[in-house]
Amino acid sequence: MFKKRFFGNFLLISTFFLGACSSVKDFNYTITEKKHSAEALKKDVNLSYQILKEGHPGLYWYISKKQLDDKFDSLKNAINEPLTTAQFYQKLSPVIAAIRCGHTSLRYPSVVQKGKKEREAVKNKVYPLQQFTYAVVDEKLIVINNKSKDKTIKTGTEILEIDGLAPKEIFNIISTGFSYDGYNSLSRNKRIERSFPQLYKIYFAEQDSIAVKLKRDSTIISTYISFYDKKKEAALKKKTDTAKKISQVPINKVPNTIKHRGNKVNDEYQLDFKFLDKEKEVAYMKIKSFSVPSANFPLFYKQCFDSIKIAKTQNLVIDIRNNPGGTLSASLALFAYLTDKEFVYLDKPINNGRFNANKYGTGLQKLTYYLTGFNDDNNLYEDDQGHFFSFMKGYSPQKAQKNNYKGKVYVLINEFSFSASSLLSANLKAINRATFVGTETGGGANQCTAGRIPVVTLKNSKLGLRFGLNRMAPVYQQKEVGRGVFPDVAIQSTLQDRISNYDRELQWILTDIKGKDNVRK
Repeated sequence: MFKKRFFGNFLLISTFFLGACSSVKDFNYTITEKKHSAEALKKDVNLSYQILKEGHPGLYWYISKKQLDDKFDSLKNAINEPLTTAQFYQKLSPVIAAIRCGHTSLRYPSVVQKGKKEREAVKNKVYPLQQFTYAVVDEKLIVINNKSKDKTIKTGTEILEIDGLAPKEIFNIISTGFSYDGYNSLSRNKRIERSFPQLYKIYFAEQDSIAVKLKRDSTIISTYISFYDKKKEAALKKKTDTAKKISQVPINKVPNTIKHRGNKVNDEYQLDFKFLDKEKEVAYMKIKSFSVPSANFPLFYKQCFDSIKIAKTQNLVIDIRNNPGGTLSASLALFAYLTDKEFVYLDKPINNGRFNANKYGTGLQKLTYYLTGFNDDNNLYEDDQGHFFSFMKGYSPQKAQKNNYKGKVYVLINEFSFSASSLLSANLKAINRATFVGTETGGGANQCTAGRIPVVTLKNSKLGLRFGLNRMAPVYQQKEVGRGVFPDVAIQSTLQDRISNYDRELQWILTDIKGKDNVRK
């Protein structure tokens, strides 16, 4: 037995090292140009469904087994010719989306750059669609920020066409594979806004230059947007800024005392805290993600609530709009400051048992699977009914923070408040601890799949199948199935608000606190 296992492990080690030496060029060809045979792609379809049935804890929450079986069978019947990885992605992703699980999706593989020079060149190359941030409203694509060389493109400019295609046509194509939690698809436009260049690249390819038709006020203009090298642009900007500083009078800046919030992302902190008035009657805490690797959430929260206590602030605004989630611990740690009672944050995190993604890997992954005896327990338990679950913090009773906040709480939510931010919202809603302002959360109020989230690479197409292994749910359940946390005050900034940088939702809260009729009509 020992000899057989040793020989098997030796073969696996050999396979791993041979695989590691395979050509990067071959891999890139596989995901960009190669047309995979219909038979190979059907194997990937079968493999994806097999993996989901083995590991996904909520595969049939929102679709029956027969319905999902039919979708996978229909896809296999429809594949009757060779397809590229991109073409296959466009066919498989809608089937995966039919599961209606926001954490279950396909990931498109990235081209691998061999050398440092290649990686630097790609890193510094800013493609045309990456030069803007967008608003998607009423099937229209609007420029919000412009980082291109063409400074005549102002905030509010509407993009009428990209290489001859209207945005509405593009949106309908790139959103077919979007995965939502349950029956709430309100996050569609936000997803397009956040990832438009990446999505466009998958479906239409990435070009060095694109033809665009723009509408500035009532004038329609056709032009081209080309790529640029951001390293060279930064050097030029630095030279210009240095020249300006010589002729300017120095301005005294107030030092920033907020710590532990991590580095900026796109020139913006993901964690922030401030008082919104001189009297410090209103505190504002922004959390754009519960996963910020360079931040320290416990220390950030401590500093915030210590500041609130010293100032005797009676109103706290927690802004989790556009927060896609993150770690359970960061979400739970905030809740502990907002209650004065012992609490259970999480229902039993049920899963399908000893699913191990390494079983479907290659090289080192496959080797790890065999060397660990074919399973990965990861704190796995079995209850009296035969259900498997993973023990997670929050499943057992948790203590409130001694320095917990007892004043009024407002929570800003929107259709891209997802995963851990929805879990926080659901728990706060259950104990009537906050007034929720905005739009329904994109994340499910009753449950989602998360915990560990492996990505399994499909053998032939190299697409990554991503899904959560645990049912993550608050103890309290709302009546509406497959929906998010609903706001107490439904309000949403208009396009004009965004163009003029007017925060209608926050302004409502300030009006409610101050009792002043200063909301823009």
